[in-house]
Amino acid sequence: MKKLAPTLQRAAERLRPHRDALVEEWARSLAPLGSGTEEEVREDCARSLDALLVRLAAGDVEGLLAEESRQAALDIRRGASAVGRARAIRALGRCLLPRLIDGETEPERLEALAALDELSMRRVEALLAAQEEESTRRLVEAQEQGARATERARESRRVNEALRRAESESWHRAEQIGLLAAVAHRIAPIKEPGELMQQAADSIRARMDHTYVAVVVLDDDGELVGRWSGRPGVGRESRGRAEGPAAGVIGRAIRLRAPQVVGDVTADPDYLPDVPGTRAEMVIPLLEGAEVLGVLDFQSERTYAFGLDDVAAGETLAEFLVIALDNARLYQEARGRDGN
Repeated sequence: MKKLAPTLQRAAERLRPHRDALVEEWARSLAPLGSGTEEEVREDCARSLDALLVRLAAGDVEGLLAEESRQAALDIRRGASAVGRARAIRALGRCLLPRLIDGETEPERLEALAALDELSMRRVEALLAAQEEESTRRLVEAQEQGARATERARESRRVNEALRRAESESWHRAEQIGLLAAVAHRIAPIKEPGELMQQAADSIRARMDHTYVAVVVLDDDGELVGRWSGRPGVGRESRGRAEGPAAGVIGRAIRLRAPQVVGDVTADPDYLPDVPGTRAEMVIPLLEGAEVLGVLDFQSERTYAFGLDDVAAGETLAEFLVIALDNARLYQEARGRDGN
């Protein structure tokens, strides 16, 4: 980030005169999320934006990331989710971008866009790191408590069994947090939407060991286009383009704007047998506000393969994919304008 510090310093100078307007615009974009009263959201936006501008103006990007990571760790320990902060970062980026590239030359515009994109992804990665650290802390705490309980009640099989289940769930959650961090790190530098979707599908499928994973978005005609990744033998190729109408369980997730989990596809009338061997399916919509941009589609050869933790992890993955796809789209649009 050091090499981007001068660019971000210039960005802070350009943004400072627009501070009040940015606060209002950012607060309005967060209002539908219901994170507090209108006045509370505006005050929080003002504090966060002021802190951001001060750090950027001083060239102290690492200090900014360290402070946000510290605050995120405190909030997560109190029970808050990293998803809300990720949404706020995405919303702020959309507010800042027009003012950073307006009137700039081609090199300056691309430089500002790249710097803002890198900063946004680093801030999201800091949130993931804080979430993973807290998950690890809770895991260690659960293990220590389990050891003490086993020592005090060795004769109780019921207690021992409950502790084993708790430990298994904690490890599963830790694995999911690791997945989020790995995917975010892999797709962060990618600016081409098709390649971004392919890399996301590949890394998610490999890490979660599902039969099939697809990342697809709706085009202007309402058709789904994107990329998929599957185990060898699922199709002629193990990865490639995906396209077609929004039907089946995917179509239902889009209509309802909500995750859909099918434990046994043979019992679901909407299921379309498009992947041989599938026994269970989970579809997570990619949401931007009230708009559905596309879906994440998971399929498994095991019945009842997806639980509530998988839905939660899928929703968080969807949030970061929306951010990454939005950044890639803005980057491509900026390049297109410069090319013209």
